[in-house]
Amino acid sequence: MTTPEARRLITETANSINRGVSSHLPHEVPPELAYALENNGFIFSGFKTFHALREVGLSMVTDDGSIKPFEQFRDDVRQIHQKYNVNWLYAEYKHALGTSQMAVKWNDIAKDGDRYDLQYRTAGDDKVRADHAALDGTTLPPSDPFWDRYYPPNGWGCRCTAVQVRIGKYQRSDSSTAMQLGDDATEEAKQKMFRYNAGKTMQLFPPKHPYYKAPAKAQAVVQQVSAEQLAQQRIDDMIAEMPAHLTDDEKKALAEHCVKLETALGIRKGRRMTVEEADKQAANPNLGKERGYSINCQTCAPAYVLRIMGFNVRAKSNRPGTKLDYLSRGHAFEVWRNLDGTPATPVGTLQWMQAKGYNRMNQSRYLEYFNEVCKETGIYELSIGWKGNKWNGHATILQRFPNGELRYIEPQNDNSKGSKREYRDIKALAADGTATPTRGRGILRVDNKLFDDTYADIFDR
Repeated sequence: MTTPEARRLITETANSINRGVSSHLPHEVPPELAYALENNGFIFSGFKTFHALREVGLSMVTDDGSIKPFEQFRDDVRQIHQKYNVNWLYAEYKHALGTSQMAVKWNDIAKDGDRYDLQYRTAGDDKVRADHAALDGTTLPPSDPFWDRYYPPNGWGCRCTAVQVRIGKYQRSDSSTAMQLGDDATEEAKQKMFRYNAGKTMQLFPPKHPYYKAPAKAQAVVQQVSAEQLAQQRIDDMIAEMPAHLTDDEKKALAEHCVKLETALGIRKGRRMTVEEADKQAANPNLGKERGYSINCQTCAPAYVLRIMGFNVRAKSNRPGTKLDYLSRGHAFEVWRNLDGTPATPVGTLQWMQAKGYNRMNQSRYLEYFNEVCKETGIYELSIGWKGNKWNGHATILQRFPNGELRYIEPQNDNSKGSKREYRDIKALAADGTATPTRGRGILRVDNKLFDDTYADIFDR
């Protein structure tokens, strides 16, 4: 099971299942649920591979213990391949699609609690099994134990579903009678394993599937190999979704760091967000609730960047004695590290001004500074001192898009289209900059940097 060939078989089996599942899941699936389903797909594939290889090994000998001729062995292996990787795999693939969709549906149902009743429904055609037809119309609250055992699908190829209905629109079923009908529908040995709720267990395949019956040593190896393969697959998937302007080394380092950030933040990374999803006040939704949410720019800027990466984080309020309070005192860039772990250094405003031979900054020079430093496609954090009080400043975002546009994005107080603050554009930002910048102000490209996970607690989840 630990050989490269066995690992490839596990990965290819899991990919055939998980990629189909992923393509059928809606974008708003919680990352924790998506990860759990993917993880179960890998573990299931690992045990499937174990049993297939075990059969291959057993097929090498005849009933009397002698070695089979090669031609006979080859034919037997082809039959094993047909059984495991064609016939059964197709049924398993179809089941995984149905289970994943019902698991996502249960996640939405659970949010409403018992506000609605839940009704069992079949596909309503002549292909419906008689025992499943007996469950059609069963109406019970989601909290009823019936749904712990008979929430669909209830067998290979089952097309049944469950829908929320208004309480009182349909007469509620008797729970004990419904349970008996469920028992009758799944009374055969091969059907009993489907007595589980995929949405609650977050498992694509039945926990009592015969694949999981294996010696303890084999189980440990399968769990280990599956976990390693899943971890690598997740990194590969993260790399695949990253923008083209990042280098291969940057993508690999960022993907590996995302796994570390998941632990530090205590949340799963989802798909990368669009600018609209990451912005539009989403990074600082509590603005106005207390003063701390209007002086927390040092966490709003990295919150936007992490949201782009797929982490659903929000800025905390800036309160005395916190890490955010520390960052607000001229240390905003300390949350960013180079790929090798060393502190990231911004292009200082004062240093840039002096190198240009300028004595003072003005609007046109700030625009020159922004465009020169932010010439590459990417996301940049800017720390700027305000006109009239150079010690009072702000941390925010400049983003260079692939089409060449350089945009001022304000995560703390939305300035996007439709916000009624569109007038706070990059020209207005440049006009408000101090003429005499101090050390510590500058610009740092951050979309190719590592966020220091020791600052994970500056965010709400």
